[in-house]
Amino acid sequence: MTDQEIKTAYERDGYVVLEDIIDDRDLEPMRDFIKAKVDGYSRELYSEGKLSSLYEDESFVRRYAAICEELDILPRNWSFGMFGREFYDLYNLPGVLNVLRLLLGSEVSNIGTPALRTKLPGSVITSFPWHQDSQYLDQATIGKKEKHTESLHMVTVWVPLVEATVENGCCWVIPGSHRWGLLDGARDADANIRMEEDVEARGTPVPVPLKPGGALFMTNLTVHTSKLNTTRKSRWSIDFRYFPTPDTADMTVKEREAAEFIKNKELRGGMVPLVVLTEGDKPTWEEWEAQVLAQRARRSS
Repeated sequence: MTDQEIKTAYERDGYVVLEDIIDDRDLEPMRDFIKAKVDGYSRELYSEGKLSSLYEDESFVRRYAAICEELDILPRNWSFGMFGREFYDLYNLPGVLNVLRLLLGSEVSNIGTPALRTKLPGSVITSFPWHQDSQYLDQATIGKKEKHTESLHMVTVWVPLVEATVENGCCWVIPGSHRWGLLDGARDADANIRMEEDVEARGTPVPVPLKPGGALFMTNLTVHTSKLNTTRKSRWSIDFRYFPTPDTADMTVKEREAAEFIKNKELRGGMVPLVVLTEGDKPTWEEWEAQVLAQRARRSS
């Protein structure tokens, strides 16, 4: 696709799918990160007598699933950390940044908090209902409706670490739904957003199967979901979000307020948004790491 075709599709549909913009070698550090965490988890449980096997002969897509099957658990979230050089490099992938420059401009930050998805076989809790990313960003309390980022253009980048298929629970989107505004919905008892509107009656869902090396770019208002993984293998993916850098981007008052909301939310959680595109100097990994560690020290003091 040409730059203009990318922008046209994104502005028309609220998303664009680009294949082969990431070298698979650039995803290997993220897979290695996952493998190391799963290995440590299995060894800890095995040493405590809670696991009958290390499952170390299982494949990348089966090991964590096999562990969870024996433990009879289906976790909603990845809980083994999401910060490190691997993430810094991921947020700065050249192919991703080239597209972001088209969609968001020249002053862009990653919010710093990704979502590492491990969609386990048969897991209903990770079959996320229809939602907009702004709903998750804005709402922290179960049952409490809040709207903070409707006026801010943010971009979610969804990257598969293994092939995402209809069978293992790939993303589905509703083209044009970003023009509907921020819809009503709230977190339910399981922490997942439940929309009040029947969005499938308003638009036609489209599946987005995608191989490693590809990426789905979508707005924070694009309505999307992922469905049940009906295979025996884990569907691994990671999604991360970008927004105009509050201190440098050209924004309206409302947009700046929304950007500050995102920045302050991350700071309260012990994270520092990472500048990835700028006319000035970008932080190195070492500089960003120092910023994050200092912020976490301030929170704990």
